[in-house]
Amino acid sequence: MSFAALRQNLRRSHGFEPLEVEGQIPEDLRGTLFRVGPGVFDRFGIEVAHPFEADGAIMAVRFGSGAGAEGAARVIESAGYHEEQAAGRRLYGTGAGWLRNMASALRQRSKNTANTSAWMHEGQLYALMEGARPTRIDRDSLEVIGEQDFDGTLRATFSAHPHRVAALQTSFNFGVRYGRESLLDVYAIPDHGAVSRLTSVALPWTAMVHDFIATEKHLVFMICPVRIVIWRALLGIANFEKLLDWEPSRGAELVIVPIASPEQVVRVPADPFWVWHFANAFEQGDDVVVDLCRYADFGSLRTIRTGTGGLPAAVSKPYYHRARIDLRAKRMTSEQRHADPAEFPRVHPEFAGKQNRFAFIHGGSGEGATESSECVRVLEVDTGSASQWRPERPTALSEPIPIPRGVRPGDERDVWIAVQGYEEARDRSFVAILDGDDIERGPVARAWFDHPIPLSFHGTFVPAA
Repeated sequence: MSFAALRQNLRRSHGFEPLEVEGQIPEDLRGTLFRVGPGVFDRFGIEVAHPFEADGAIMAVRFGSGAGAEGAARVIESAGYHEEQAAGRRLYGTGAGWLRNMASALRQRSKNTANTSAWMHEGQLYALMEGARPTRIDRDSLEVIGEQDFDGTLRATFSAHPHRVAALQTSFNFGVRYGRESLLDVYAIPDHGAVSRLTSVALPWTAMVHDFIATEKHLVFMICPVRIVIWRALLGIANFEKLLDWEPSRGAELVIVPIASPEQVVRVPADPFWVWHFANAFEQGDDVVVDLCRYADFGSLRTIRTGTGGLPAAVSKPYYHRARIDLRAKRMTSEQRHADPAEFPRVHPEFAGKQNRFAFIHGGSGEGATESSECVRVLEVDTGSASQWRPERPTALSEPIPIPRGVRPGDERDVWIAVQGYEEARDRSFVAILDGDDIERGPVARAWFDHPIPLSFHGTFVPAA
């Protein structure tokens, strides 16, 4: 099912207000879940060509106010959003037309839609998208404060997928600069202190790089054979999917950046594949082990637009793989670890960058009577066994976010799992809280909005002070 409400404009922007709660919210769950995704699909009577172009929306659910929960949702109104509002028409993207896009390119202007992820750094909340700088958001009102460049350190872009390595108390991220030589700008973001640019690495082609992963020693970029066609973007080609070409004859190239000596980049050739998201990575002897959701091709771009079948599935489905990179031999091998599709993987935050046993994944739609409901799973990576929750009624689910409980230090399943969902029969969205020890029993609580929340990509949970 496509769950059409997920690809329609946010019906109501509002601040925090009480939510209807089913079940009992755990007493030790105190903090706020923030999630970001596309929120404005139709503007000035023109639909966006793809959700990746939509202006963002941010959703928040605050736990710990008595026995209840409070929720808020707002469109992320960027400077570009207000510029278009004043003009009464689209000024950016495929809906603006080639002449306007050429003029914007010459002036080096674009719109920061902030429509992909929520991220916290030094007590500040940001909404991210891969083609712009972070957008700072007020944590209480969810209103836009403005873009952040961290004292001029950031170049033009900052991806939507920062990764924190717990042992280093540092997050890492990147941005891409396209030109005659396309470059990856690699950043280190300590928990406390100044952001720095580690290095800039040449890309083998004008590649789309959506995500990467970090260990305690290395940053791993998997450059897949998807090329951004710059001239089509400048001309404002109406079909967004034509801006990206799948070129498997190029193969793939792994770019491994040692954190201690970032200038000593290692490049490893690989067979063609595509990856949207990584789960984790760690060192094992002289090898780097990487967990990822691997596609055979790039057909998922179209099904993200259509929403058909929950998970992207038109040409290939994503499967949870554990890849091993031999840095000495410059060779990668990859092994599928679970029989069913997997996307939006997460691990316990304390295990980011070191060996993990479990992963929390979105499992897509099933078969039979419940095929219209999506599921979330706890996957034991070594054995491939998994437990899952799949709602009985037709329901769309999002990325599962593990929230450490701290009862059993070192236990990856000692978590609450927060999952945003949309139940079609009620035409309402909710946040479900699942027990990491027993996901199959279903939610211990659900906090319901009185309206749908559009498509959501990524989020973060911020514990109460």
